Amino acid sequence: MTAADLLRAGFLLVHALAGAAWFGSIFYGVFVLYPRMNSQFDNFAEHERMALTLSHGARWHMIAAMTLVGLSGLGLLLMPKNAVTYLWLTLAGIKAALMLGSAILFWRVSWHWWPARLFALEAERPTIHRRFRLAAACMLMVVGVNFALGVLAHLI
Repeated sequence: MTAADLLRAGFLLVHALAGAAWFGSIFYGVFVLYPRMNSQFDNFAEHERMALTLSHGARWHMIAAMTLVGLSGLGLLLMPKNAVTYLWLTLAGIKAALMLGSAILFWRVSWHWWPARLFALEAERPTIHRRFRLAAACMLMVVGVNFALGVLAHLI
């Protein structure tokens, strides 16, 4: 095994683990954490305080995972395993577009919707929560599709 093969394997390992952590954290939030929180708190203010406590500082962990996925993906792009084909380049382009789209959505949720959520009036909260659920579902779908395309690209 050459040094290039070891480097490529390292990129692939970091890429897969960071992508799995990113997908897993979204999946856990959507299907475990938030449904349980909704069932545990009758008082909406307590629910929001708990959500704020749990999410405090989490955006930086997500940014770290997204950065690792992006940089390791760039490394894999620059060091392809096999001959570069049109299909492989197409998959890499789609993956890059999905990565950019998920980063933009994450930025919007983190730096625009969270502050709006914190200062929302009681009447605005149901609409805000629907927006957050929709954004989480979109993020889960985009990251999942991106992960699946990565597996497919690796098999080509």
